Amino acid sequence: MEKYEFEELLSDKRCWKMKILYQLFRGRSGGDVYFERLSETMSHLNIETKIKYYPQRLEIAPFLIKSNFKNIKLYDIVHSNVDAGFAFKVKSKPLVVTAHHIVFNPLYQHYTSISQKLFHKILLQYTKKSLNYADFIIAVSENTKREIEAVFGITDVKVIYNGIDTDIFKPLHIDDPYPNKIKLFFVGNLTKRKGADLLPRIMDKLDDRFVLYYTSGLRTKNNHLSNRKMIPVNRLCLSELVKMYNLCDILIAPSRLEGFGYSIAEAMSTAKPVVATNCSSFPELIDDNKGGFLCEIDDVQSFVQKIKILGDDENLRKQMGIHNRKKAVDKFDLHKMGKEYFKIYSKL
Repeated sequence: MEKYEFEELLSDKRCWKMKILYQLFRGRSGGDVYFERLSETMSHLNIETKIKYYPQRLEIAPFLIKSNFKNIKLYDIVHSNVDAGFAFKVKSKPLVVTAHHIVFNPLYQHYTSISQKLFHKILLQYTKKSLNYADFIIAVSENTKREIEAVFGITDVKVIYNGIDTDIFKPLHIDDPYPNKIKLFFVGNLTKRKGADLLPRIMDKLDDRFVLYYTSGLRTKNNHLSNRKMIPVNRLCLSELVKMYNLCDILIAPSRLEGFGYSIAEAMSTAKPVVATNCSSFPELIDDNKGGFLCEIDDVQSFVQKIKILGDDENLRKQMGIHNRKKAVDKFDLHKMGKEYFKIYSKL
């Protein structure tokens, strides 16, 4: 958005009174992080927001909560996720839906269980309904936008990259307790979609110079990953997460499907190189051979080779980190994201 255009919107007193209601099921995932950061960013622009969470168990039947709208008249716009947005559609209230990752891709379905496949069939109908009900559709990456077009034939989708606070996620000096180790870092739920099952296989092929720190994510426990070179750090608060990004040398992300990739953007902002899968949105974040390396899905040997290249070359790690920091500030800054949403809300 041009600077003058945003300032013109901000000067419109009608925008000062905007109230946005975010309605969603608590997923304990990046989707929750997305709305929490968006709500906080809007509040800095003097927009009143409220997040209304519903129990995740109702996600299978979101239409059951239609009668549970309290004080809806106080809000101007309702914003939800694409898989349940239709349940929050209210007459005379604009509905905005955000698409994170689209799970209906046949390539990804290869990795899902029977129960997941059955749930995704239901989800397909919910998503289609939400897209039809929405007054505005947002995708968090170009890849997600392409998936929406391929599956649903809908092209009127606006791409807004997720934002991170580059003033918080920034390079810091951290005393290194293991200066002789190359420290890898994995952030996220320990699921097959995230490629967590590949982590022990990758570490088995790396020598003892390498150690992997990994979180448990917001959903999963970490007691099923066993490898002497893998160290669980459980769930981290914000300051601990920033510290871990700065302590590590390389972020690895062997995911099989990702709508955006918060951990990648956060690592980039702290000036770290990334080794990730060449799929979904990752090529939009990581410039291959400039900010890190992209490997094919499930290619453990490729991950090992790329990690070794970075492990052997400290200057290359620093060079790629500098590249990533600049890109994160230019493209994925939280304030940049906030301005884009402010413009959309104002027009609606």
